[in-house]
Amino acid sequence: MDLLIKSHNHKLSDELREYIESHAGKVDRVNERITEAKFEVREDPSHRDGQRYTVQFTIATKRSILRAEERGTDLRAAIDIVIDKMNRQIRRFHERRIKRNRRDAVGLGVLAADTSVEQLPDTDGDDRALDLLRTKRFKVQPMDVAEAIEQIDLLGHDFFVFYNAEVGQLSVLYRRRDSGYGLIVPELA
Repeated sequence: MDLLIKSHNHKLSDELREYIESHAGKVDRVNERITEAKFEVREDPSHRDGQRYTVQFTIATKRSILRAEERGTDLRAAIDIVIDKMNRQIRRFHERRIKRNRRDAVGLGVLAADTSVEQLPDTDGDDRALDLLRTKRFKVQPMDVAEAIEQIDLLGHDFFVFYNAEVGQLSVLYRRRDSGYGLIVPELA
């Protein structure tokens, strides 16, 4: 696995770089070809609760993205914890792939999104510009809804944008409060 190590606001020593490479190299094997493996260390000395280090470990394969993140006051401890989290994610990833192959996608509880639209009242009528805080770009692979559910669970997000191979367009999968899933399939007006 070729590991890209990045640091922001922190100079990594050669010893710490070797520590990351040796420990990250011991993660459980992903059964798919890894397209990108990235390890990021950020330092923010002004963080409120004293957890000045943020460590993020991302492994991307052709079909999946596995990500683990940890904050801490001690950099080595945060590195160890994030590697443990990644090992757990890889194990969960393998277990889910095995389970997915054994069951049919029909029983997953995917619900269509409600098509009704609620109009919100205009409060002040002021037309102030919204500040765009972040733009994220990512490559999409065609997948079915079952694979998208697997991805949303692996990433731990509340929604997941994917290219739905079943309908041939981008769709959004989201986690519902009732622990089910919803699917938004846009239609042009």
